[in-house]
Amino acid sequence: MADIDPHEQRLISLPTLAGLVATGATALVAVWLSTGLIGEDRWPIQWLEIEGDLQRTSTSQIRAAAATSAARGFFAVSLTDVRAEVEALPWVAHAHVSRRWPDALRIDVVEHQAVARWNKRQLLSATAEAFEVSGSEDLQGMVHLHGPDSRRAEVLQAWQLKQQTLQPIGLHIEQLTLDERGSWQLQLSSGLTVRLGREQGQERLQRFVRVFDQLNDHPQTMVSVDLRYVNGLAVQRARQSMAQGDSNG
Repeated sequence: MADIDPHEQRLISLPTLAGLVATGATALVAVWLSTGLIGEDRWPIQWLEIEGDLQRTSTSQIRAAAATSAARGFFAVSLTDVRAEVEALPWVAHAHVSRRWPDALRIDVVEHQAVARWNKRQLLSATAEAFEVSGSEDLQGMVHLHGPDSRRAEVLQAWQLKQQTLQPIGLHIEQLTLDERGSWQLQLSSGLTVRLGREQGQERLQRFVRVFDQLNDHPQTMVSVDLRYVNGLAVQRARQSMAQGDSNG
């Protein structure tokens, strides 16, 4: 009995066929570009659709940034170039660019969300990304964070945790510093300096919160609180110093 093969024998495999089709399409587009068949005069971009929650970047800024590349036409425009031009705007963190048939580009924009100042010159996002924006000196009400660049995320998280710890007693952090030795220091909006040291910073801050009412029940203004003690603290007031504690840590 003769063998019967139910499958048709293909002269060319599917992967090879797909490769040839892609190559042919690329060559065809190249020909069209060279002859001007899909150039700006035949397929102009008429609309730039801008999407995103924009707080510090205007749609006119985005359109101006994308205008030069968009002028190449619907098919000839480089989406990568448009994205790069939009992301070069100061407050733009990310941009996604796509074509919308037959004559539009859609640009989805995500702005930087600054939550703090970082080492005076930069701003810090909620994801601990540092960036610079010209004119950001006018921004008010942001905490100042200082520390090594490699520990940005740690400093940001420490600020959030420590601010939450201070919330019940109505104190707000104006500046948080992590120095090269790994020592933490807070500057509060009231003008009070709080020194936490290198170890057990959160536990020490909680100790300060527990005794704050007693410390604050004094006619003189506190200038600084040193919590670098094992079982106590030291308070410096505007007119005198008062020490509480038994050993430095």
